[in-house]
Amino acid sequence: MSDMPQCRRQFLVEFIELYRSYPSLWQVKNKDYSNRNKKRFRLIKKCKGVDSSANKETVTNKINSLRSVYKKEMAKVNKSATSGT
Repeated sequence: MSDMPQCRRQFLVEFIELYRSYPSLWQVKNKDYSNRNKKRFRLIKKCKGVDSSANKETVTNKINSLRSVYKKEMAKVNKSATSGT
């Protein structure tokens, strides 16, 4: 049971690296960005290794969740930088 957080962390690191390695998922000017058939297929496959019922919606929710957390953390960093602490 104590290995579960480490396993989850490892999955998230691999998920983010996989997302980062396919610019067609996040780079708007990429020629494959608008090809909906290609998008997120590899990420869905990665998620199926952890959750067998994973689908496009699961991956979309995961990406949005990660973006939200990132934006909140960046806001904290920017706020502390402007306050001088």
